[in-house]
Amino acid sequence: MQLIKPSVELWPCPDDWHEQVAKAARLCYASEGGQKSAEDFCNMLVKRGHVSMFRHASRYFIIETNPAPEEARHGVLATTNGQSIPNWLLIVLSTTPYAAIAYYKKKGGGRIYFISTNQQYLMDNLRIKLMLEPFDVTLTHYVARANELNYKTALSLIRYTVCVTTQISTSRELNRTSPNNIAEQSTRYVNFGKKGGITICLPHWYAEGGWKKRLLARCTWKVCEWAYMLALKLGMVAQDARGFLPLDTATRVCYTYNVREWRAIMRLRLQGVTGKPHPNAKIAAQQISDVILPAMACYGGNEPDLV
Repeated sequence: MQLIKPSVELWPCPDDWHEQVAKAARLCYASEGGQKSAEDFCNMLVKRGHVSMFRHASRYFIIETNPAPEEARHGVLATTNGQSIPNWLLIVLSTTPYAAIAYYKKKGGGRIYFISTNQQYLMDNLRIKLMLEPFDVTLTHYVARANELNYKTALSLIRYTVCVTTQISTSRELNRTSPNNIAEQSTRYVNFGKKGGITICLPHWYAEGGWKKRLLARCTWKVCEWAYMLALKLGMVAQDARGFLPLDTATRVCYTYNVREWRAIMRLRLQGVTGKPHPNAKIAAQQISDVILPAMACYGGNEPDLV
């Protein structure tokens, strides 16, 4: 049995979005050392129908319009790269919860639309995907254009992925009030017996809990580990033996949200606007804020906090 402290790691957005999808999926199966290439791994996920992992792939688009009056009257906007887009596309992107959009008004007319979304949304909406593809940009280009215009609102659409190591009980707290861009280590498929035993993520009270409470906790955790390992030896599979795992068992979860979504989560789990958050959840929220803020500063969108 191992004892660890809760922690949070930022997963920077890679140039190739396949890598982020594969990384999130491997987390679920605790198979981070897999040999498949990221693209091959993604193809395997598609064949198996496990497309929810593609929500962790961040995609960015910039559409610059110079609408001619006659085209605009017919519901079409001309763009500076010679393409055209229908008005309804922008309406759909501004109303769906799976994309974020903001626009910068240019002097003399026209707008520059900044868009962020995830790969699963594009896979599920091929018509929208085809219309957006000519305007695809890298995160570096997206940030540079936003900073060139000094348009900070666009930076709030940037999506950040974090990997949280916490207790199973705490992950349930975080998952319940979060938008559903979640990949969590599976207790069904991960066999902790093959990994040398269970790992406990220390709860907030442990360090100051006194020796009696700590002894009670360690004895209880050890008995749970013993029961879990014995169940495996008796022929139970991991998905059934997991019933013996204590709620303080360590889990790893990755979340991908834009700044606006992270702020909503922080208001609940860090600021406690709807009620006092659980101390373990508050620790995780603070750690998330602490890793995202430096990344925001690198992109030029630094703000004092996420709440």
